[in-house]
Amino acid sequence: MDILLKQVKLIDQRSTFHKKKVDILIQKGIITKINTSIKTPAKTKIWAEKNTHISVGWFDIGTQIGEPGFEQRETIDSATRAAIKGGYTGIACFPNTNPVLDQQASVAFIINKAKTLAIDIYPIGAVSKACEGKEIAELVDMHHAGAIAFSDGDHPLQHSGILLRALEYSKSFNGLIINKPANKEIQSNGLIHEGEVSIQLGMSGIPSIAESLTVHRDCELCSYANSRLLIHSISASDSLKEIKAFKKKSCQINASVSYLNLVYTDKQLTKFDSNLKVLPPLRSDSDRKALVKAITNGEVTVITSNHQPLEPEIKEKEFFYSPFGAIGLQTSFSAINTFCEKEIALETVIHALSVGPRSVLGLEIPEISVGSLANLTLFDPKQKWVFNKEMNQSKSVNSPFINQEFVGKVQGIIHKNSLLQ
Repeated sequence: MDILLKQVKLIDQRSTFHKKKVDILIQKGIITKINTSIKTPAKTKIWAEKNTHISVGWFDIGTQIGEPGFEQRETIDSATRAAIKGGYTGIACFPNTNPVLDQQASVAFIINKAKTLAIDIYPIGAVSKACEGKEIAELVDMHHAGAIAFSDGDHPLQHSGILLRALEYSKSFNGLIINKPANKEIQSNGLIHEGEVSIQLGMSGIPSIAESLTVHRDCELCSYANSRLLIHSISASDSLKEIKAFKKKSCQINASVSYLNLVYTDKQLTKFDSNLKVLPPLRSDSDRKALVKAITNGEVTVITSNHQPLEPEIKEKEFFYSPFGAIGLQTSFSAINTFCEKEIALETVIHALSVGPRSVLGLEIPEISVGSLANLTLFDPKQKWVFNKEMNQSKSVNSPFINQEFVGKVQGIIHKNSLLQ
């Protein structure tokens, strides 16, 4: 497909056209011209929507896809549709399927299925067999099969020896280990962040130290192994202090944050909306502000959707009995743009949605330049819209933003020689 983007505002801190309005000509999937004005060639589709901004296509780390085994929650196809509507041209999916992605064959299944899809999907192989945290999986075999990184996903690694061995084994091929920091013994049966709100509501709390203590352990082990680690979905200000201290020692440590922890605090839980019962939990306002500051100053370079689809039969229960998790692929950008517009610059958000994730994973970062393959997200940061069940592309509806009006809407993506809306 040949397409001419007319007067789009380019958001890419690496480009000489950053924050400028330009015309971009894409022919057979390749950017062939960028200029202030380009004459339309024959048989070329014109995109001339008002206030269109473009950036490098967005990428999500840690997306939960139900297939195989939990197709009632999400299939690869439905996750792809949700990702497109959310502006993502690529995702790296966690291994918490049934069976778990813990061997060559299961990794190859995702790789082969992704070849026919409109976006890029990279499997994250399990660190331990069946994600049980007891016996290390065949990391080298999965690496050769195409696993982009290794993690037990929503099962935080509790066994320090397993994590250390994973860090050491993966170093042989410059692999990346991803861990969600949570000490289950300290977290115990907690439901929400331990603080004033948990006391007011009479709910058992999840103390910040359950996270920050694990962050310290993970950083120590990464430093000892001289390996690569992504501390995934941090939520506490004390965790940031630990990461900052180890980064000063030149450790290969990065961190990500879920968009929900940037836009909401535990005060939103007074309405007992089970769709806000997530891990990591929504924490205090001081924690939220610390995360916002970390994104702003570049200490944290990755924002994730923390997309975890769950079928209504198990999610739509009383808050106490409802499992943790919410979908987020379609609402990540819009929620941040709506609730954090005055706190985080637009280009910083876009960088953390596009360049940051790929950089951490060691993937090639697309460029918006002549001769490059077009891998783009189109969006209008001022457009108002309402996210409802009819617009939802996920097979699950466990979102805290059903019928929420947002400011900032994804208009489409351009990837693999296609314009998708």
